[in-house]
Amino acid sequence: MASTQARMTARARARAAQQKVLADRKRRDEANMGSLTAFFTAAEQIDAATLAMARALDDIRAREGTLGAAATLAGITTGEARKLLAVIAAAEATSASTDTGDDTLDSDADAGTQSRDGSALNETSDSTSTGDATTSKAVTRDSVTDVVPATGQG
Repeated sequence: MASTQARMTARARARAAQQKVLADRKRRDEANMGSLTAFFTAAEQIDAATLAMARALDDIRAREGTLGAAATLAGITTGEARKLLAVIAAAEATSASTDTGDDTLDSDADAGTQSRDGSALNETSDSTSTGDATTSKAVTRDSVTDVVPATGQG
């Protein structure tokens, strides 16, 4: 009979220990949720501040004429300025991809030059096509591939 009592006591201790483990986990989870909320709120504020900095730098560049002058005024390197301006492009691309508004193109002039996926309409299979000078797309000329360097403003 003593062994039965010992088993029952051991089971009760195990249940109590398991309940303590679960209660500790619940407390940690609740505290972690509060910390994660603060973390992601701060991350959103950083993103918003970075976008505001990028727009301000873009305004300065528009007034000064070059990215180098704008970077000098802001006290940052031209490379950092380019990274900031890339934030604007990424934000615009994100807002354009999430836009659920009117599906029509912006103007009638654009209607004949681009399809909805951004590729040019009425493309010819000319082997001497030049490609887009604002990206690093490869350009083919009679089976020879040249790389067009990316160009930015400033």
